[in-house]
Formats: sequence, structure tokens, C-alpha cells
Amino acid sequence: MSYTLTLTDDNTTYTWTVLEIPIVDDYVEGTGDNTTLDGNVYTDYLFLKKNYKLSWSIMTAVDYSALKGFYERQFTLAKYPLMTMSEAGLTNIPVRLSLSDGGIVDNCLRRQNVKISMRESSQL
Repeated sequence: MSYTLTLTDDNTTYTWTVLEIPIVDDYVEGTGDNTTLDGNVYTDYLFLKKNYKLSWSIMTAVDYSALKGFYERQFTLAKYPLMTMSEAGLTNIPVRLSLSDGGIVDNCLRRQNVKISMRESSQL
């Protein structure tokens, strides 16, 4: 089974096929543990979000250019892109996109070992 990843912002919408599994989804906990004077511990639970990590061993120049565009526009628009992965039940979730691009591997400008991280957030 392959997944599709769709990112949307004020300028465009683009969909990639993610063939490489696993898609890693880690929890990001917003908690604070406190110790009372008598040695007991209590926890302040503030939030629980997810961080999704995807990778492509090889990505076309067109796909990479679209991905890099979303990464750069979140800074210029001061607005996070919306992420959809229908197969995982995720629709239009604002995400802070981080990009770790791999090197160019051939004359077609394909990239290798492209990795992204998308952290759930509220819109800025």
C-alpha cells in the first residue's frame, strides 16, 4: 500500500506518492513534572501533538522543487502548510515543515535521501 501526501498553502496544492514505509509518527508531549515538598510528583499536562517523518530514497527534481517551495513559503507567508494523508485519516492539519535535502545524484537533478519532518501545530 502506498500513501499520498498532499500539502496546501495560499499559493498551491501538491501531492506526492510516498512509497517508502514506515512513516514515523512520534508524540510530542507538553508536560511539566513538579515535585511537592513532601516528595510527591504531579504533572501538568499541556498538550499532545504528533511529529510525522517521511523519506524518499530518490525524488524527482519537480517533486523536490515543489517540496522546497512549501518549506520556503512557510517563512515568507508566516503560515504553515496544511498536510493531508487520507490513508492515515489526516486532513488539512497545519504542520511546521522541516526539510533535510539529499544531494543531487544525476543529470536529471534527482535528489537522494530526502527527509521531511512535519510537526502538528495551530496556524500562526
